[in-house]
Amino acid sequence: MALRTLILAAAAANLLVVTPSAAIEPTTVAKMVEPSMVRVIVEGPTGIISASGFVVSKQGHIVTIYHVVQPHVDEGWGLFVTESGATQMPRRTATIVQAYPDEDLAVLKVENLDRPPAVLSESGTDTLSKGTTVFAIGYPGAGERLNADSGTSFTAGVANRIFVGAWTKDGPQIQLIQHSAATNPGNSGGPIVNPCGQIVGVNTQREMAMLITPSGMPVVYDVIQGVFFASHVSVLVDKLKALKIPYDGDHRVCRIILGVASANFYWYALAAVAIVFALVLLLHRYWPRHVVHIVVLGGSAARNGARSLGHMLLQLPWHHGKRRGDWRLHCEDAAGGPIDIVISQDDLRRGPKGFVIGCDPSCDHCLAADGVAKQHAQLVPLEDDLGVTDLNSGSGTAVDERPVDPNDGPARLAPGARLRLGDLTFRVERR
Repeated sequence: MALRTLILAAAAANLLVVTPSAAIEPTTVAKMVEPSMVRVIVEGPTGIISASGFVVSKQGHIVTIYHVVQPHVDEGWGLFVTESGATQMPRRTATIVQAYPDEDLAVLKVENLDRPPAVLSESGTDTLSKGTTVFAIGYPGAGERLNADSGTSFTAGVANRIFVGAWTKDGPQIQLIQHSAATNPGNSGGPIVNPCGQIVGVNTQREMAMLITPSGMPVVYDVIQGVFFASHVSVLVDKLKALKIPYDGDHRVCRIILGVASANFYWYALAAVAIVFALVLLLHRYWPRHVVHIVVLGGSAARNGARSLGHMLLQLPWHHGKRRGDWRLHCEDAAGGPIDIVISQDDLRRGPKGFVIGCDPSCDHCLAADGVAKQHAQLVPLEDDLGVTDLNSGSGTAVDERPVDPNDGPARLAPGARLRLGDLTFRVERR
């Protein structure tokens, strides 16, 4: 039993250790998402446009934004991806599976693309609320100019609000995310990620202050800081389902407790309950206890009431049922009331030297009865059985009417035997 309890505690502790979790810091999350990232390149006669994208299926499907690949759709510019973000790396030709101009999304495909798909959150829009930590990952265009030719950039922020809006004046109303994870040209099409590494949105636009010139041409004169927008991942999930593209979705909610993010806190709670349960079992089994059974005999109602009270206080509710291996000493007093002394195997393990019976309250089992000495006898374990030793009591101790000599050691008590302690005779029962 002890071994099984320890195994249960160890297994629960191991569950806590191996359950995936991450502190809220970009490095840990980046390691989860970056293998799924690609840079999207659109090249034509007048220049090169680059953006970010991420893999959503093992078949090589990639998600990015439409306004970057639009020259490929309208004018036939070349469409490529690089897997590391470095422009000098070999480019892989990509094709458009489906474009969604109104939602500013596009699904591409690259044959034989060996990149793991990102995990898309399917826990719903309600689980991403104001103040939720988010991360933006992508390939900002300035990095290419500065020869930052490997890896992605990673920025942290919070979700400011989740609302329903449209990218264009007559476009469909979709779920949008406003956040403060800084992005730059080139980040568009990259994912917004929660602290558990689940994709919650696709970066699309940033807020800018525009000035309309006398000729009617809009000119950007200020980039407003900290206001960035993304399509909620639920918009993308609906498109992938309609296209019957298999993707990795996760319905678990990413929760942050005590600075640790995890989608497995239900398992954490289960493991914690298992550990507490195992500890309770161990404490219940091995915690040292001085067990006192008080039995008060006499003709007055007050003394009989005290005897009943003693039983009520000392016999806990979960001990009422019979347990295999317990010993019970039972007799009837002169008034016909039952007297029971119950000794369990747990009692014997906790007190291997035995239990003293007598009328002194300091005894393990107190019998306030005529003929019972202050320290009358001692019940001791005999291998798997029970024995009794007389403690030089005046009225003596007998088993089946055979006196127990204090110098002869303990006498064995077999089930059905009669144990006499002073004027009381008990029947020995094994339960």
